[in-house]
Amino acid sequence: MLPFIVGVAAGAAVVYTLGNRKAIKHTLKSGVDKAKELAEDVKKSVDGTIECIKSKKSEKLEVKEEAQ
Repeated sequence: MLPFIVGVAAGAAVVYTLGNRKAIKHTLKSGVDKAKELAEDVKKSVDGTIECIKSKKSEKLEVKEEAQ
C-alpha cells in the first residue's frame, strides 16, 4: 500500500510541476536574481572590511616606525 501512495504523490508532484512550469520558472529566476544581488552585497562588505583591516595594520606599522 505504501509504494502505491508514494507513487501517487510522485505522480501528482510531476503533474503539478508540468502544469505550473511558467510560474515555477519565474519564481526560481526571481530567487536566483535576489541571491546574486545578496552575494554582490556580501562581497562588497567583505572587501571593505579587508581594506579596513589592511589600512589599520599599515597605520600601526607607520606609528611603530615613527616611534623608533
